[in-house]
Parts: sequence; C-alpha cells; structure tokens
Amino acid sequence: MSIEFSEHSAITMIHQKWMGNDAMVEVSMITCPFKCGQYYSQYELLICRPHGKLTSDLMNDVAICRECIQQSGLIQVNRFHDLRDITSIELGFREVVQLCESEGVMREGQSTAIHACYLVPNALLYGTIRMYQSLIEGSGVMVHVSYDLNDLAEILGVEASLLADGSASIADKRHL
Repeated sequence: MSIEFSEHSAITMIHQKWMGNDAMVEVSMITCPFKCGQYYSQYELLICRPHGKLTSDLMNDVAICRECIQQSGLIQVNRFHDLRDITSIELGFREVVQLCESEGVMREGQSTAIHACYLVPNALLYGTIRMYQSLIEGSGVMVHVSYDLNDLAEILGVEASLLADGSASIADKRHL
C-alpha cells in the first residue's frame, strides 16, 4: 500500500518489510515531528509513543499524524498511544475540550467506531485520559486507558509484543 502526503504534511512514510513469526509483515513507518509514530497497515493500527511534556502542541502533533493518515483514505485507524515516556503534563481542560471537538468534526459521518488505547504509567495521566474519554464520548472513538499492555493488546486484537517497546517498564515509571 502506498500513502502519499502533501509537502506541507508533517509526516512521511517509508515502507519496510521485516520477518516476524515466519511471516512477512508490511510495516509503514511514520516520521512525525516528535519521531514516535508507526502505522502498521496489516493491523490498520497507528502506534504512537510521544515523550517529554504533554502539552497542547504535542497533542496537536499527534492529531496531525492521525489527520494525515485519515486524509489518505484510511479513515478507520485504530490507535495505541504509549504514554510511558511522558514526563509532565501541561495541558488544561480547555485544550482537551478543543482536541475532542476537532476529532468529533473529523469523525462526522463515520459509522464505524475506532479504538484509541492509552498505556499510562501513573494516576495523573490515567485521569487526564479519562477526562478525554468522557468528552469524546459519542464521537465514535472508543477510548481505553490502562496500566496493562496486555489489556490494550487484547482490545486491539494484536499480540502485546507488537505494542511493546524497549523503554522502561511501567513499574519503574509509576511516579511522575
């Protein structure tokens, strides 16, 4: 599958092939402003690993990734956000409301629900995502938040190893 973005897009895609479990899997790598996204076409899954401060700008960058993929004809993209490398939160309620409103506009007319799964390392991020979950309700985005990678892998219908990353374990980062 080939996906093209305009030169104004913050994303470029590179197709790679790799061997996994004796089967060829096509992996589309997304290079985004914070260099943390991958789109797996076989699973129709965007995996995003933002890091640093969770700000409205960072959330905007994540939204740009998603919008570019959706504008390429892949409207129904499930996503997994690994937030274990977020070091602090500088995101207010107003910014979360604006993000939910823009996602709601993007999803207008879409009948198929998508899953947005968030792996979090602490209660503060858990609460922030739950706030997002409450505000986005009814838009067709089913938000799931958990401390457990296996729970989210089951929701997305993929092996946990696909979602796993070599970064520090959740237990090591429980305290922000």
